[in-house]
Amino acid sequence: MSGPKAYSREAARFRLYILSIMVDIAVLAVAFALANYLVLGNFQGQPGKPHGLVMFAMIAPVYILLAVHGGVYGFHAIGRRRQTAWKALFALGQAAMLMLLIVYFGKIAERLSRLTFAVGLFLGAGGLVWARGLADSMARAVVGETPHLTVLIEDGEPFDASSLAEVVDVVDARAAGLDPTCHDAATAARLAALVGTAERVVVSCAADRVDAWGIALASLSAKAEILLPELRRLAPAKIGAFEDHPTIVVASGPLAFRDRLLKRLLDIVLSAAAIILLSPVLIVAAIAVRVSGAGPILFRQARLGRDAAPFMILKFRTMHHGMADAAANQLTQKNDPRVTRIGDILRRTSIDELPQLFNVLIGDMSIVGPRPHAPAAKAADSLYWEVDHRYWARHCIKPGMTGLAQVRGHRGPTDKHEDLVNRLQSDLEYVTNWSIWRDLGIIAATLRVLAHDNAF
Repeated sequence: MSGPKAYSREAARFRLYILSIMVDIAVLAVAFALANYLVLGNFQGQPGKPHGLVMFAMIAPVYILLAVHGGVYGFHAIGRRRQTAWKALFALGQAAMLMLLIVYFGKIAERLSRLTFAVGLFLGAGGLVWARGLADSMARAVVGETPHLTVLIEDGEPFDASSLAEVVDVVDARAAGLDPTCHDAATAARLAALVGTAERVVVSCAADRVDAWGIALASLSAKAEILLPELRRLAPAKIGAFEDHPTIVVASGPLAFRDRLLKRLLDIVLSAAAIILLSPVLIVAAIAVRVSGAGPILFRQARLGRDAAPFMILKFRTMHHGMADAAANQLTQKNDPRVTRIGDILRRTSIDELPQLFNVLIGDMSIVGPRPHAPAAKAADSLYWEVDHRYWARHCIKPGMTGLAQVRGHRGPTDKHEDLVNRLQSDLEYVTNWSIWRDLGIIAATLRVLAHDNAF
């Protein structure tokens, strides 16, 4: 990467931010103006009541600040319409709540048209989702090809390229004449030119060159990291500190009491509401299971819960009576002859999992958490805990109806050890980096993967 190219990319980044912000401002302005016209019949509003454009003027600046902070704009948003749409809606919701607080404490609610505000907010939300596609198209016109936000420098230790994302630019340090042991101005300039305006630099090198790269990377304004494969066995470890000495955080332990209380309150509210709202589905599914053949409506199976203590999980029975495998000695396979016709439908739509709402309500499970496994479950021919010694770490919190592994697509049978390791990696990441906002994000993401090819 040359100096002029880096400079032009920085300018393109600035233009992209400004252009995206202008699009969103225009969308919100049109939405509230249209709401004013639809509700009040004109663009001026009723006497004594601010019209839609005044509401827009109150909410738009706050939205823009929250959207910038939330990552709605920038290079990383290119090609990620769905993710940025969710971020935009979240920022709009926060801005609306803040505006309502200002209106309430400012005692000006009686001068506002509530219906105009509601319609404007609804139209604005739809417009912002639509604008993500427009902003994405304009961004590609401004920037060109998707820019590389991450640069991977390989110094004699090639990284598996098949697992790299498109936004990663791979640089061979030796081919580029980059030697980190030369701590001179020329080396610093060459490194800066290769990195350009990337936001993240990752180096893959031998252990005896880590110190040299640590010194060389310190001059960069980008976030710089060095791959340490020997730490993979401790993943998803984080860096901590003890009396100014760096440490590796290999386990965070149970959630703090405040976090457990907050998570439990969320579980109670959501499970109770879901049971009420989905009661017609539960009733119809129960009737369908009953008429599908002899046997109980609900299937009960021992699963490992928090602290690896067993509990009885509830599911709608999906197999022929007498063929159900309560010990989970044989995991369900595609086109499994044990599964009934109704059971196949229930599995593919995840309706068979809905009785677990009662497990959540009574406290055996959580809405979000690592999926509970049966003690005899296997990956290939090995019990789960025989595959990876980190397996038991996922049991420090309650199991969930859905989890980070599920929304990432790690579902279905565990025919290979890698199938379990992929799920375990996500489960441990969830346990280590828990937050209530992440729970809400996983719940929202789950709605998009309720029906999936690996459900059988």
